[in-house]
Amino acid sequence: MGLTVYSGVVGGVKPLPQIALLALLAGATFAAPAPVPSEADAARADKAVGAALARSTDAGSQAHNLCELAWPSGPRDEIVAARARRELADFGEHSLAALRDAINTAKPEYSAEIIRTTQGAAANIEGADTPAYIPIYLDALWIPSHDGRALAIDSLIPVKTPLAVQPMIDAAIEDPSLASQVVTALGRMRFEHARFYLEKVMMEGPPAIRPIAAASLTQIGGAALGPLKNALKAPDRDTRLLAARALVPAATERELGALYDYIRDHGDDDPATTQALRGLTVRIEQAIAARDAANAAAAPKDF
Repeated sequence: MGLTVYSGVVGGVKPLPQIALLALLAGATFAAPAPVPSEADAARADKAVGAALARSTDAGSQAHNLCELAWPSGPRDEIVAARARRELADFGEHSLAALRDAINTAKPEYSAEIIRTTQGAAANIEGADTPAYIPIYLDALWIPSHDGRALAIDSLIPVKTPLAVQPMIDAAIEDPSLASQVVTALGRMRFEHARFYLEKVMMEGPPAIRPIAAASLTQIGGAALGPLKNALKAPDRDTRLLAARALVPAATERELGALYDYIRDHGDDDPATTQALRGLTVRIEQAIAARDAANAAAAPKDF
């Protein structure tokens, strides 16, 4: 049976769609335990939210009023703030302009909450060809909040916008604890221009992250295999093996020459890896031969 959660709405209640619930739960790792309001506290929060809505007549201004309750510049009432965040999620697209203002003006410590609220609002938007919430996630990458950036990175992976590549890289440079997450995300997003950063991480990064960078280059493929091909000539054995193993599932005939050279010059790096590469070169050669035979058979015959 599907799980339904009800969010408070002044004047009644409405079910929170399951997709919105999943989006909100995705950020649960970073969420502080939500306060459980008493009946009196819940009534007080409803009254505060109702007053904020009543101060304006259009949804955009109402959303800004709710943001002031959710993320004030001074001390805040946690019960009221939580209630305001639920209301903002219910606003859907009408809350996005206010949420973007909030991510850029609220205290950095609130960044993760703003992203989770944006996830909830995004889940209540239907039929958007170009998701209007993307700029909020992009802006969050510049905010000095580890949790906010981490949530924004995960939120940007499925939308696959090339605009996220450089801000993600800059975030990882500024906060190295994000590097592993960023390297993984870049592989999943598959933009070739990420290869320069991934190559640097593979060649010079922390040992624990270097294999992740090599795997991300493999995921991207195409021009991103170039750094792996170059790394087959690296002076140190570990880097050569890292590249060789990453190429096994991804190499094409474009990498065939580099594979021959590696087997000839460094075939004693690791017998198992070399054996896998020899098998790979045979399969590539067979594919080339089959393609050439097919082309020859299809070519016009002179009589």
